[in-house]
Amino acid sequence: MLEIQVPLLAAKALLLLLLLAFIYSVVRRGIGDLRQVPEEGKTYESGRRENRRARTPAPTSLGNGGARSPMGRPVPGSYGAAELVVEDSDIMAPETRFSLTDGEVSLGRSSANDIVLKSDDYASGRHAQLTRHGGLLYVEDTGSTNGTFVNGRKTVGATPLRPGDTVRVGSTTFRYVE
Repeated sequence: MLEIQVPLLAAKALLLLLLLAFIYSVVRRGIGDLRQVPEEGKTYESGRRENRRARTPAPTSLGNGGARSPMGRPVPGSYGAAELVVEDSDIMAPETRFSLTDGEVSLGRSSANDIVLKSDDYASGRHAQLTRHGGLLYVEDTGSTNGTFVNGRKTVGATPLRPGDTVRVGSTTFRYVE
């Protein structure tokens, strides 16, 4: 009888250790994810349709005033207060500029995006979105296959951008300027 209890007790102890290791890894991952979330008051709720209607061009003193197409999309080559400037791309000319406004700006391969990366095999249909809150611009990957990168590091959650930061979506690298 004692011979059966020792292996059974060892199996129970091993199962308990595995359960504790699993709980530890879940908690550790959760804490890592929470560190990537912006401070309270700087988060946002997705209200894409509402924000699109409320969007107005940013006031500028340069160029053509941050021109937008009839569909509300930034016009390449326009200048505004805050912009994404193409640094390197397989599909766009370098120095192509996209004026950024309050609300959401989406990037991806689909023509429904504000910045369309048509024929970019490395971009998802709706790859990423930019949102301004509390004076800061945040970039967030929207579940793309290849991820969104800020200064060469893969983003997790809403990541704040500072002037001069680079954002890579698909095969296109943008520089954020104000």
